[in-house]
Amino acid sequence: FNGSSLFQQTVLRNKVCCDKLMIVGNQDNVELSRNSLLELGVDDYTEIIESTPRNTAAAIAFAAFKADKSDILLVTPSDHLIEDLELYQQSVIQAIHLAKENHIVTFGLKPTKPETGYGYIHIKNNKVMGFREKPNEDTAKEFLNAGYFYWNSGMFCFKAGIFLEQLEVNEPEVYQKAKLAYESITNGCLPLK
Repeated sequence: FNGSSLFQQTVLRNKVCCDKLMIVGNQDNVELSRNSLLELGVDDYTEIIESTPRNTAAAIAFAAFKADKSDILLVTPSDHLIEDLELYQQSVIQAIHLAKENHIVTFGLKPTKPETGYGYIHIKNNKVMGFREKPNEDTAKEFLNAGYFYWNSGMFCFKAGIFLEQLEVNEPEVYQKAKLAYESITNGCLPLK
């Protein structure tokens, strides 16, 4: 991808609008991410290394526990190809503004086809009404035709403390297990269990 990996492109596009970089990944990929950052000349970052891969909510919780409660986190997967960087940066700036007002922002992509491999976000009046996991083809066609379902990009923006509050209320088991794991970090790695 233009001489750089998707991971490297993620780092570069977010350097423009973020003042700190935090990488959450598992120990199987830590050397790969470190080498990719070294190639970019990036040496100022925080990393959280999972001994075993966990779900996305737990990984985000680890980052939120590491940050100050008032820090605004922009959560982005490292496998996205984003070609319109100007539109991306405008969207991120808008998301940061909303996060400062204590909103949790998710980024949806307008679907171009009835994709069954993606999750969808149901949007009404610019508010998330719900998430729908990978639908069958008929349902995906309904989503496309409805016009108010978007592909879930897996990108979010929020204050760390707001995310943790909502996680504790809505997914208390994930919150408790993530907190316990985070508090048990040894040698820069999260424990196996």
